[in-house]
Amino acid sequence: MRHLFLALAFCAPLAAHAQSGEIFIPGGDDSALPDDTAARPTSALARCLASPDAATCAGATVDPSGAMNESAVPQVQFETLVLDLDQKKVTSTAAPPAAAPNYAAPQPAAHGTVALPSVAVTIEFDFDSANIRGDQFGKLTALVAALSDPALAGTSYAVIGHTDASGSEGYNCDLSRRRAASVAGALNAAYVTLPLYPVGFGEHVLKNVYDPRAPENRRVTFMRLPDAPGAVLQTAGAVCQY
Repeated sequence: MRHLFLALAFCAPLAAHAQSGEIFIPGGDDSALPDDTAARPTSALARCLASPDAATCAGATVDPSGAMNESAVPQVQFETLVLDLDQKKVTSTAAPPAAAPNYAAPQPAAHGTVALPSVAVTIEFDFDSANIRGDQFGKLTALVAALSDPALAGTSYAVIGHTDASGSEGYNCDLSRRRAASVAGALNAAYVTLPLYPVGFGEHVLKNVYDPRAPENRRVTFMRLPDAPGAVLQTAGAVCQY
């Protein structure tokens, strides 16, 4: 039933022009997994989401067949998001955090920075649209399975939408929010029970700063939240104030 539901939910007419984007899903090392589960991730993608680093994520794929296409840009990539709690800003870097995040630590004060490891999964949207392309439902099915893995039980995520710099700043902020809500809603509809919080970053965090209109700038980021997420969510929500 789940596969049938996803097929109906994601199938839509394909536009002549399509935008490609990415989903980013942070996690931590195995020690950061919830203490109340002894489960270990059962797939490469789930392992990548649970303990993201360049080595772990190198074997992950969202291809429904389980194949990996080494000649193309990897569908699953690793990076770090750095949130400035003072200035309400965020940047990204390919370097790992200086220390693995402790999600169970007390909520940080609203100052300083928080660095969270991330995972990017390529997904496509129709041009100038927040609707997930119908031919992408296989990738969403892979994400549903990974996010439903018992090893991720007890986690929560900010689902952060991004755009390129083609439109106005205000429009891009709105489009990024709608993309985040579209992905979060699709996963919830497919019975992913983890708490998901849609947020928009618009064009404020470009992955390719040399080409602001590059398709890799259009993406959705899943940022795993601390157990006490207030300060991080407040900063994420303030990045795009439109």
